[in-house]
Amino acid sequence: MRVDYHYSEDGYTDRGEKIPDIPVVHLVIKAGRRRAHGPAIIDTGFDGGIYPNMEIVRMFEGVEPTAKVSFENPLYGASEFEVYVAEAFLYHGGRQIDLGRVRVYIPTEPELLTSEVLVGREVLNHKMRLLTMDMRKRRTILELH
Repeated sequence: MRVDYHYSEDGYTDRGEKIPDIPVVHLVIKAGRRRAHGPAIIDTGFDGGIYPNMEIVRMFEGVEPTAKVSFENPLYGASEFEVYVAEAFLYHGGRQIDLGRVRVYIPTEPELLTSEVLVGREVLNHKMRLLTMDMRKRRTILELH
């Protein structure tokens, strides 16, 4: 199956320079009876699966993590994460496309949370057969296994 998403505009700097557009997908995360959805940035620099925002973090309140791991953070050095498992879907064309179970990496330091959700290499490498980022047409094309 093949899906494509248009890049998202990221606005302008305080000096009026255009910030490069961002490759995104529309992601749905389900953990138990809780569900979150919205845009997620494709981040080939993130080793893990899903790097959550606060909305996704709240879905795991009261749930025990399956593991703790450390990743190297370019700004903060080694950072610890609690690992949770969730069901993930891409939302495209009015339907949900099942990606199966993915790991969600929640930083133990609250200051490492942002308002953005990232889809990292763990999901890209294991759930996608092909990732094409067409800079000219400003779209991302994903071919799923």
